Amino acid sequence: MKNIIRKKYSGIISLFVILAFLIIPSLTFAQKLTHIVQKGDTLWGICEKYYGDPNLWPKLWEMNSFITNPHLLKAGDVVTLFEKPPVKEAVQEVKEEPKPEIKEEKPVEKAAEVKPKPKPVMGIDVGSITEKNAIGFLSREKIQPWGSIFAADKDKLMLSKGETAYVIFAEDKEIKIGDKYLIGVSSSSLDHPITHKHLGYTFDVTGVLTIEERLGRAQKHEEYFEKKNVFRATISESYRPVAIKDLLVPYKPISSCLLPVSCDKKLVGNVVAVKDKEEFIHSGSVVYVDLGANGGLKQGNILNIVKPNEVPDPNPDEKLFAIWKSKIILPDIFIGRIMIIETWPEYSTAIVLSAVDQFSTGVFIKDLSWEKSPDFLSEIDSCQIK
Repeated sequence: MKNIIRKKYSGIISLFVILAFLIIPSLTFAQKLTHIVQKGDTLWGICEKYYGDPNLWPKLWEMNSFITNPHLLKAGDVVTLFEKPPVKEAVQEVKEEPKPEIKEEKPVEKAAEVKPKPKPVMGIDVGSITEKNAIGFLSREKIQPWGSIFAADKDKLMLSKGETAYVIFAEDKEIKIGDKYLIGVSSSSLDHPITHKHLGYTFDVTGVLTIEERLGRAQKHEEYFEKKNVFRATISESYRPVAIKDLLVPYKPISSCLLPVSCDKKLVGNVVAVKDKEEFIHSGSVVYVDLGANGGLKQGNILNIVKPNEVPDPNPDEKLFAIWKSKIILPDIFIGRIMIIETWPEYSTAIVLSAVDQFSTGVFIKDLSWEKSPDFLSEIDSCQIK
């Protein structure tokens, strides 16, 4: 009887051992492969590391729906990886296999051909806030135009969109038919609103023109000769009346859809000038700041606009002279936010995204950094980055 029982239990134990060998590996392989995000990681880089193909990042993004921006991952997040070989490798393996006898049945190839659509990367629609080609710029040095408008049909002094203008450029400039140029005027010399030192000059854009035809016929002392760089042009865009003698500078197209970028450097600067010399600045105004690419700014950076908040010390040190009145520095007063549209070495052009009230030049701008896309961006008109 004991031998029978012993054999029975021995069989049960053997059965459990066999099941353990079968089940444990399957559980192990069922576990999902993951990657813990480190600072600076991107889905592009993760796909390069694990699969040798960075172009698989859209599929990885689709699998991890919590990720809002594939280029701004939060350190510590857990990214689920593919459980099977990448789509590209699967396609190659299928192609290398010998063709089956029945050509019509290729379920593996059909499955591999279906690629997931990448999620669109969303940006801020600057074109819905301001006319992007009319933002102008700030220059420390006096603006040196390439040319100017010198005449118009029917002796007109003011021109608008669609009308003809006659323009002349410096002889050392290479001008081609079809080229576009910004039309505008230069301000007089400006001073910094805080330091009162020389700031520079603003270029306010009045329109855009397109070169149509080379002319060049001229007369002097009853003799005719060819005058270089004289052209007939058409006013392509006019943002306000274009005048004879308005200046011409090269046209630089700017995308109306910009990707907001976190500002990772500690920055402090000032709004020093405003487009068209507006007295009060508000949401939608174009402004110029005294920080540029040399200071760490780049297109898409969003910065806070603030005012210092200092109050007299209620318990001042009596040993100090009266002229050295002590102050207590309180948290800055928040005014609004700006987005950098274009950068130059020393200055940048920006648009005011929001403002709690009107303000003037001289206010401070400070860095604004984030790991996850901030909520306030959802309140601004968005667009798809192409």
